[in-house]
Order: sequence, then C-alpha cells, then structure tokens
Amino acid sequence: MKKSLAPFLLLAAGLLCDNGYASETRWVHGSWVNVRVKPEANAEVLTHLVANTQVQMDAAASSAKFCAITWGEGQHGFIACNLLGDKALRLEDFVDSYHRSSDSTNYFPTRAFWMAPSFRRLQDAGSYFQETMLSPQQKALETVDSNFVWEKRPALKRYPIPEFEAMKHRMMTGIIEPASPYFQAPAPWEELLKLAKSEELPGKKTTEATARLHSSLFYPGVLVMLRQLDLPAVAPSYFKSLDELGRPSAGPEEISRQYQIPYAIKPLSGPYWDNYEPAGINVIGWWDLGKVEVFLQRPVIKNMLMLNGHIKPASSDLKYSLGVDSCQQGFRFIGPGEQAEPVKSLAQRRLESLQTKAKDEAILHFYSRKELPSLNGPAKVTTQAPVKLQYDSKAKSNTHEHFSQASITSIDIDNDGVADFVIAEAWHRGIMLDSAVHQPAYRVIFVNAGGRWYLFDTDQFLVCGC
Repeated sequence: MKKSLAPFLLLAAGLLCDNGYASETRWVHGSWVNVRVKPEANAEVLTHLVANTQVQMDAAASSAKFCAITWGEGQHGFIACNLLGDKALRLEDFVDSYHRSSDSTNYFPTRAFWMAPSFRRLQDAGSYFQETMLSPQQKALETVDSNFVWEKRPALKRYPIPEFEAMKHRMMTGIIEPASPYFQAPAPWEELLKLAKSEELPGKKTTEATARLHSSLFYPGVLVMLRQLDLPAVAPSYFKSLDELGRPSAGPEEISRQYQIPYAIKPLSGPYWDNYEPAGINVIGWWDLGKVEVFLQRPVIKNMLMLNGHIKPASSDLKYSLGVDSCQQGFRFIGPGEQAEPVKSLAQRRLESLQTKAKDEAILHFYSRKELPSLNGPAKVTTQAPVKLQYDSKAKSNTHEHFSQASITSIDIDNDGVADFVIAEAWHRGIMLDSAVHQPAYRVIFVNAGGRWYLFDTDQFLVCGC
C-alpha cells in the first residue's frame, strides 16, 4: 500500500516560520520578562512572559541581543536573547528560602514563584524585593537599634512593583498548591514505634528522624511516652486510604494540594510595625503586603467528632488571617471553646457530658471532600484507664516534656468493631500550666487507613502569647 506523505509534510511545515526559516524551541529564563514590539531596548513593551514560558525563536529574524519569538496563538514580539534558554528551568536547581545562605548564588524567588505559584513563594518574593529594592534611607529608618523610639516609629513607605502586583493578582485569582518536598504525609505507626524503641533516651539523630515524620515530634519525651502504649488491633475499616480525609491542622494550602481545589488570598493591609515582647520590635510583611486572608475557593466538609459520638459536618473554606491575632487557648482540635484550667481529660469530659447533659463538645475534627456517607448511628468512643509511664535511668531526669501518665481513646465511627481513630492523651505538669497537679497536655492522633495505623496529627495544650 502506498503511504501518504501528508503527515510528514505537515510536520515539516510546523517546523518552519512564516518566512520559511526553521524555528527553535526556547524557554523563558527570566522571571517576568519584557516582550517588545521591535528589537530595540527602548521599544514599546507589548506584554510580559514569565519563567518557563515555551516560545518559538525565529533565528533568521533574531540578532545577537534580541530574539524574535512567537508563542500562544500566533503572538509574536522580541525578547532579550540572554533571557532565553534551550531547556526548561527546574525548581531543584534553585535554593529556596529555607536553605539559602549568605553565599548562595542560585536564589531566584521570583522565578520560582512563576514556575510553581504558592503563597509561601509569594512571601519569599516580597521579602526579596524588600532586600533589593528598599532604598538605603528607608532601610536606615526601619533599623531597630538602641536609639529606636516606638512612639516615633517611622512610616513604612513602599511603592508598587509591577511584577509583585502581577504575583499578587495571580494569587488573588486562585491557584492549586504545588507539590512540596516539605509536606509530611502521615507516617505509619510502625515507623514511629521503631524510632521510639531505638534508644533508651532518644538522641539527636533519632529525634531528627522523628521530626521528619512529623515536625512537632522533636521532644524525646513524646517518644518515651509512645513506646509504652499499645494501639488497638487494626484491620481495614471505614477509611480506605489517607486521601479520603484531611488532617485537623491542615490549612488551605495543604487541602488545596490534597483535593486539587484552588485557594486564594485577599490582602488586608500593607506591612506594619509589631512590638511582640519575646521577639522585640519588627516590621511584619513582604514588601507592600502585610495582613492577608488565605482561603479555599471551594469549601470542603469539616467533620466535628463530638463527645457523644455524633459527627457534625459543616462547610468550611479553612480561612485564616495572617497577621491578625487569632490565638485560641487550649487544645486546637476540639472546637471553638477554650479549655479552662485545670484541663480535663477526654474521659472526664465524656463522663460529665453524659451525666450532666452539658453542652456537647468536639473531641477532634477532620476534613473530607464531601459529606461522609450515612453512618450506623453515633460512633463508639472508648477511653482506657490512664497508664502510669515508666522512665529508664537516662530518660528519668533528662527528658523534656516528662509525661507522668497516658491514656488511649478509641473511636469506631462505623460501629464495625474496628477503631478508626485513636487519641493518645498524655499528662504532665508543664511550666506553662498554672495547676500544681498533672493534667492532659499533649495528644497524638492516629487514623486507620486501609487497615494500617498512621500518625495523623498532634495536639498540644497551648497558652496564648507563649
């Protein structure tokens, strides 16, 4: 059979520009690059292209300084040739703000933002503009030294930066949070238990490895407590995978990444002076951005697990306000009310709720994309009697967060005889607690996903201002 040459002719035609010269694929390597109507430095700016925009370069129509490009649907213009590359940029080739040092030469936060927009990268870009574009005079005015007088603090003067305005607009229209190497997926219980049992008194290497499983597990005392507890037998039950539910501490960014739901920001104010006692006097903000609201553009379901076993669903956009004091004293994951001291254990609160018919409270909450299918009545909640914790010779006097006893609360939400959540609750007499008696101060929450226990989250008794 005679094969048609049409596909090959079409392919060849696609590799040619209108003038007959072959085009070459290039990628924008600047962050927010001027595209001009003519190959001249002072020519009118047609538009801007951001990092990693793919373009076609017409070599014959280009000069050493300006390259003729086409992109999109037939758009064309001229761009500085030194801002193009023959390969796409990679985020892993840049250092980020967490690992940046004084001699880093590959820190480009604006390029990183356009390659994978996120609120954190917007903050990094704003801080970078503050470093590089604030005048020496204004920097001097904002320098806090021994002569600084709070009552005479200077105005924080900023001016609009077109690229930063475009970045803010991008975040205000909504983005889906990109993947992050810093996101800590829930760790299997057996991995945590192995680390907890590896040393009598967990040392630096062990605690660093544990913190990689969950950032708040850097206290050796938490490991010493956990290795003395037995979680209930586990088997496949209600949740088939971790993707089904979001952690109590998750914000819009994490839920956006998990459920592929866009989140956005709403600027509330510019940078501002802050006089917080432990940190001293500081300017809070990222260039001309200060207080900000962050929220999901499409709500999810916040499932409140109550003391009586009922689950109360509510729509939530997970909105939080950065720079606005929203401290809530007590445990974070139990609902809107504060826990007054002395702190009551889950067992005490459940018993009081049943005996006095007091206002029902939440034990914890978690998120889901949609409302949960109907359950077989209220969850079965079982709290074991507290276990007195034992400390080995090394751990007895050297362990920060020295817990005296701990208890296990099991929650079977579908009443199939298999626990779906476990809360390990630990008591101590911490320096931030007014009571002289030991009381609940730390909780570790586990979830059964696909017949395996995972470290879902942690919850501490917090005191505002500390």
